[in-house]
Amino acid sequence: MSKTSARSSMTAAAKRSSRRFVGSVTDFARRYHEDLFFRTTTLVVALQTGFALFLLALVAIGGSYLYQSIIGEVSEALAKSLAEDAPPGSAFALVENLEYARTSIIVIVGTLVLVGTAIFGYLIAQLALGPTRSALESQKQFVSNVAHELRTPLSIIKTNAEVALFSEAQGTKTRAMLESTVEELDRISDIINNLLSLSAVVRPGRLKLRAVSLPDVVAHSVANLKDFAAKRSIELKVMADDVPPVWGNAAALEQIVMNLVKNAVSYSREGAPPVLIRIASDHHGHVELSVEDEGVGIPENDLARVVEPFYRGDPSRTRRMSGSGLGLTIVNELLKLHEGKMRIRSTPGRGTKVLVTLRRAPDAKEETSQASPSEVIVDFSPAA
Repeated sequence: MSKTSARSSMTAAAKRSSRRFVGSVTDFARRYHEDLFFRTTTLVVALQTGFALFLLALVAIGGSYLYQSIIGEVSEALAKSLAEDAPPGSAFALVENLEYARTSIIVIVGTLVLVGTAIFGYLIAQLALGPTRSALESQKQFVSNVAHELRTPLSIIKTNAEVALFSEAQGTKTRAMLESTVEELDRISDIINNLLSLSAVVRPGRLKLRAVSLPDVVAHSVANLKDFAAKRSIELKVMADDVPPVWGNAAALEQIVMNLVKNAVSYSREGAPPVLIRIASDHHGHVELSVEDEGVGIPENDLARVVEPFYRGDPSRTRRMSGSGLGLTIVNELLKLHEGKMRIRSTPGRGTKVLVTLRRAPDAKEETSQASPSEVIVDFSPAA
């Protein structure tokens, strides 16, 4: 009876263990297929384990080969030394042969370890960065989809508010409310446009470059921003030399200009001196665009981070300024696609000057797609 009871207990325990094991395997398989980061962790651990086994195998093979070489050399040397006609200096020859065998093994094993480390390191990096890359792509695609979906209802709301403003029957409070609504809708539209641009720059092949007149782009952008600047009693002053066309995308260049000028106006005091927009050629055959204001300026500890997404700097500087913190990020990313450069020079309390350098259009007229790295240079010297 006791034997039957013990056997039943063992069977029940085995079944419980089996169920736990099956459950663990099932849970592992589910997480492996559904959780991208868990899958990556598993693969990285597996690769590291494989790399450790690879190193152990190399050491074992190298040690075995070295052992066989030593045994062979020693046996041969002993046989020669026991012979009556053994040449003098055979002991030294044995040492040299052993040193040569040891050096050869070290070189071969070391080379294999270096090559194996490079290969496994590359594989681990690809596996580790894969989920991050996929997550960023999904995030930007989601933002792009949401922004597109928001555009239509916002346009309808803005149109209705603007139509209501045409009616003279509106009271003063209602009119002020509608004007504030239109203003906020414009701000939201700018944020949506910036989000769409940030999503688009991850697919640089879509940006078609051609010869573009930068003065025309600036003139169009300034015309669109005149009302925005007038609300703060700030004049936009354009000084354009006779410059050659630049190689770029007109819509992207317009967004660069709009973001730079809007930043200059937003961070200037009401009634501040004009925002100066200059276009000129430099001594290296490039075209330069500068936007200069006499606003609040940028502190030194913020200046190196102004191109980070959503970074808005010191709250005491930005609490009265509305915006998404994407303006200079968009400018930076779009300049990368134009092989451009951006220099920012600022002094707190005196203003900021942003200098953008763009390459001239080549003589060829064909369209092309470019996506080369650019540089962002920050200069802490006083604004000119």
